[in-house]
Amino acid sequence: MSLFADFRRRFDLRPSWSLNLAGSLARDRSEASSPEQPYGRREPYGTAGTDRSAYLAIAEALQDGADVVPASDEVGRRLAEDGVSLLEALDGLSALYRSIAGGEPAFDAVRALSSSWAEASLIYLHSLSCEDPLTGLSSLAHLRSRLGEIYREAELRGTSVPATHALVVVEPLTPAGITPVERELRLIDVAECLRIVFAGGDVLGRLGTRRAAALVDRKPNLPDQVETVRALITQWRLDSDEPQLARVWIEGLPASFEWGGRVLDELARPS
Repeated sequence: MSLFADFRRRFDLRPSWSLNLAGSLARDRSEASSPEQPYGRREPYGTAGTDRSAYLAIAEALQDGADVVPASDEVGRRLAEDGVSLLEALDGLSALYRSIAGGEPAFDAVRALSSSWAEASLIYLHSLSCEDPLTGLSSLAHLRSRLGEIYREAELRGTSVPATHALVVVEPLTPAGITPVERELRLIDVAECLRIVFAGGDVLGRLGTRRAAALVDRKPNLPDQVETVRALITQWRLDSDEPQLARVWIEGLPASFEWGGRVLDELARPS
């Protein structure tokens, strides 16, 4: 079952275009049902779906002898956003490779597609509730809501949000090739460190798949708290001799909520 029911409902209303490997569009449903053609999703009874163009970037990379990892990464993200399950996405990748290369997909392509699909799925799931079930951090939507309350309170009191509040942002520095599961474990550690330092009712939230933030009061000891967070994260994992490095900084807030929301969006954007 798709993780994105609302996307998929809209997806089902789209015209039944198909795409051959040369890139030409057609409305031939019999051609669309060919088992060797890549597809974006399946109909309820196994008929190949409509969005074959999702795999076009990978097809072009294969035909040109180029690196398929960037194309696979983008395709995995796109398919997740379009409501395609991981099984269907991998089936489509396998059909594409059989059509062009005559064999099963390369491991690097499978890994890139699966990882980006998982990241896009996590972003969607985190937007459904006010709390991330894995880290316990507030969702981006809840953080935005609390930020809006702070701006409204400041307007009523005649105070300035940039002078009274700030974001403490943490981005774990992860090695190349880290899996989504390993990245989640790093964020769980970050969340625990933030709770220790900011235990006075500050809102702790998640910014996308790679960052966490605390919405805090601008107090004189805020720089000391930031240094404490950095030190805790570095020494948190007792089962490892390697320090867990992270970027930790104070992000100033703009004067208006509109621009404050844009700051959150930019921080949550995949890097």
